[in-house]
Amino acid sequence: MDNPFTVTTPEGMSAEDVVQLFVPVFSDFPKIPRPGHVFLHGPRGSGKSMMFRYLQPDCQCLANKKVLKDLPFYSIYVPVKNTYLNLTELRRLEDQHGSTVLNEHFMTMFIADKTFDFLAKQSFLKSDEIVLDNTKKFATEIFLNLLKDCGWTEEDEYSFETTTVQSCFETISDICNRLYKQILTYLKQLSFRVDAVTYSGPLCGYLDFLYPLFCELKKLPFMPDGVIYLLIDDADNLNLTQTKVLNSWVASRTSSNVSIKISTQFQYKTYRTITNHTIDTPHDYAEVNISTIYTASRKDMYRERVGNIINKRLTLAKINATHEEFFPPDEKQEKKIREIEKEILKNWDKEGRGSRPGDDVTRYARPDYMKSLAGTRKSSYNYSYAGFNQLVNISSGIVRHFLEAAALMYGEVQARAGGKPIRYIPPAIQTKVIRSLSDDFFFLEFEKKQEDQDIEETEKDSFKALRNLIEALGGTFRHILLSDRSERRVFSIAFSDSPSEEIQNVLKLGQRLGYFHVSAIGNKEGTGRTQLYVLSRMLAPHYNLDPNSFAGYLFVTSDRIYEALHKPATLLRRIGKDGLAQTFEEPRQLIMFEMGEGE
Repeated sequence: MDNPFTVTTPEGMSAEDVVQLFVPVFSDFPKIPRPGHVFLHGPRGSGKSMMFRYLQPDCQCLANKKVLKDLPFYSIYVPVKNTYLNLTELRRLEDQHGSTVLNEHFMTMFIADKTFDFLAKQSFLKSDEIVLDNTKKFATEIFLNLLKDCGWTEEDEYSFETTTVQSCFETISDICNRLYKQILTYLKQLSFRVDAVTYSGPLCGYLDFLYPLFCELKKLPFMPDGVIYLLIDDADNLNLTQTKVLNSWVASRTSSNVSIKISTQFQYKTYRTITNHTIDTPHDYAEVNISTIYTASRKDMYRERVGNIINKRLTLAKINATHEEFFPPDEKQEKKIREIEKEILKNWDKEGRGSRPGDDVTRYARPDYMKSLAGTRKSSYNYSYAGFNQLVNISSGIVRHFLEAAALMYGEVQARAGGKPIRYIPPAIQTKVIRSLSDDFFFLEFEKKQEDQDIEETEKDSFKALRNLIEALGGTFRHILLSDRSERRVFSIAFSDSPSEEIQNVLKLGQRLGYFHVSAIGNKEGTGRTQLYVLSRMLAPHYNLDPNSFAGYLFVTSDRIYEALHKPATLLRRIGKDGLAQTFEEPRQLIMFEMGEGE
């Protein structure tokens, strides 16, 4: 590999490459490889597509050293992004008669085509007499009959007189592909017509075609006895009608034979079915949120996973170093922080704040060092974000953040190395690259939306409000880091009242774009739970924050966050002038921002 950290789209990777690079993470997400409908939520780059690719039968056979028949399940991968499923012309049918059945037929044929096209390309399927005979019977007695029951009338144009299993599946795939393209032709006709155009082809659905077809497919002699997994990747890109159709499939509770696994980027349009009923967890499906698991309850597990991923890539590149050796910290900086730690331990009996000396070391050593650099903006910028542990924390539970940074670091060292072997990434280059990526993470997304002429002004306003909120929180957290408060490592907020719809929408936008992760903590009154909004640690270098620990959070009121959405500079100027306590005091002497201990 020219660059061992290059990020590759899983869809285009061979089974060999996937098995070599993939680190099994299903102990963290046990619901995914088990039977049952599952929604898998996570921002771009969190590893959803890689998980789905690894679950495909070619990867499973290779990874487990088993033949197809002996696998516990059979997965069918269905990518939605960059396909005709999200065709613009389909939006014209949203409120028209027949929209639901046409969209369901379109989805059904797309999935069937993907299913049999994959099987047609598998050289490991042996065409012995028994297997071939069973496959032909499946094609003629099951597949064709199900199609005819749905209105298909072109049986005479196709023949299954073949000598290989692969060519039999290829013919099935051709039929499904032709029916799929028939819808595309129909939609193109709609684009140039004002009046209605009659559709005269078959109409296949999940319960009358796809589900019984999969149940019979399982019976073929080379197929596993377990459940078929239908892996719908990037389901946010389905239109509203298709989303309701998919929810109806989930509601049908067919998971004992066909389990549907759906990945989203927090933009899934609805959880209602075509009959306007909602699907509910845990009765209809289970949910997995990668961000919540890796940024809240299993941070150490995430660090271990990233370490394993990096070690695999270093081994493939024949680099004799561990992940921590390859990304060393700035030793000069770490030495100064260790000196501060010793000083804290030495004075703990007289000046200690925590219940144990180690608590104060964790809380104050690094923030005190960062505070010592804060004499000028330039010296603040001298803080080094190098070191594997810091880079993992900054990646905020999203593996791609780490890999993209590592790839850029490696590329820069490679350009300077003159062909010499690369044994590690110097701390200065680590910090330079991660600071640049942090700035880009903040600026580029907003600049892109500001220049986009196709989005509505209301959407542009939401992006502006989100940018203002991040600016206000980043600046506030920086003030807290440099303050004398008991807990200075803050990256999160929770509401002590009910946020308005506008605030909730902005926070949802932030979650979708990866600027916030959502968790839960006990509420201020101790009577229940409230949502915790964690700012992405990718922004730590941009705001000169400590990315290493996030025990503290702020309880906030919605009126202060409303001000942050619209007047962030005013809010930050007041903090700088009057201090944190004065700025956030209510006339009734209630603290509007109250510090709490993290869970």
